[in-house]
Amino acid sequence: MSNYAYVATRARSRRSRLLPPEAYNQLLNLELSEIARYIQDLEYRREIDRYGSKLSGADLIETALVDNLAENIGDFLSFSTGQLREILTIYAEKYRVENLKNILRGINQNMSPEDIERLVCPLNNSDKELYGRLYDSKSIEETITMLEGTSYYPTLRKASEGRSTDSLQPLEDALDLTYYSDLVDNLPSGGPEAEVYHNFIQLELDIANLKTVLRMRHRGIKGHKELLINGGTLKVDLLSSVQTLSDLSNMLEGSKFQDYILPYIKGDEPDLNSCVHALDEFIATRSKRFSYLYPLSILPVLDYLLKKEREVRNLRAIVRGKQIGLSNEKIEELVVV
Repeated sequence: MSNYAYVATRARSRRSRLLPPEAYNQLLNLELSEIARYIQDLEYRREIDRYGSKLSGADLIETALVDNLAENIGDFLSFSTGQLREILTIYAEKYRVENLKNILRGINQNMSPEDIERLVCPLNNSDKELYGRLYDSKSIEETITMLEGTSYYPTLRKASEGRSTDSLQPLEDALDLTYYSDLVDNLPSGGPEAEVYHNFIQLELDIANLKTVLRMRHRGIKGHKELLINGGTLKVDLLSSVQTLSDLSNMLEGSKFQDYILPYIKGDEPDLNSCVHALDEFIATRSKRFSYLYPLSILPVLDYLLKKEREVRNLRAIVRGKQIGLSNEKIEELVVV
């Protein structure tokens, strides 16, 4: 039996403790040591204390942030029962996919195992053991070989054999496609809780497909229907037939996406970063609305996790931006509130 009411209450309680938007302006004017103290007084004391004896500065803050996010995801998986737990378990696979992407990028950039580890948020001890072995990989091929026996191995092996350059994009696309396909294949049926979750996943699929099309058409790459996921409200055949960003603008006029895409891709110099930020803002707004309309569903949990991800991503952007000497104006462009 699912415990929607209990888990939704826990999600709303944690959501109330997230950083308010105005806090980011204050953080932009603090030094790294001051930022560490600031977040220590909020939700990150346990992680700051855990790593404070061996790390400092940006490394300490980033490790604490990633570790805290993993703890939160793991908590909600452990809180949940019944169908809710099953749904969350499948949905949370996206964090493992993101972890693998970060590991592959780290290996590709010859980062040290310690630096790669700071980018990764294992959800349980099994993940920690697996990732711990991967950190020492010497090449992308070795990393893929070490994943043999996991569900990711066939996907990455096939993508690796089919790629014609050293780019990681085919591997990342394959991981995303497999994740979203599994998500659609395992959608629950029956009841209002299942319906509202289905509607939210359709929105996620639409936005994932739009980001893929935006990226490809901006680079002048046409076609590639195989990179799009079926199951959203935007038909894959129609999206894949779009030849240019201008065509995409025309297709989306009058849709719920027009205000979040058209202002940024019309004209001679499309602003893809702002467009992606706007799409992320759109899904955040919808998840918040759904969580209030359907308080006894999975949406309060997903709304909290999306907001928690954003908080961690924003704080990491501020910390790393300060570390490499970016101006406050440049860092502010990376922060989405």
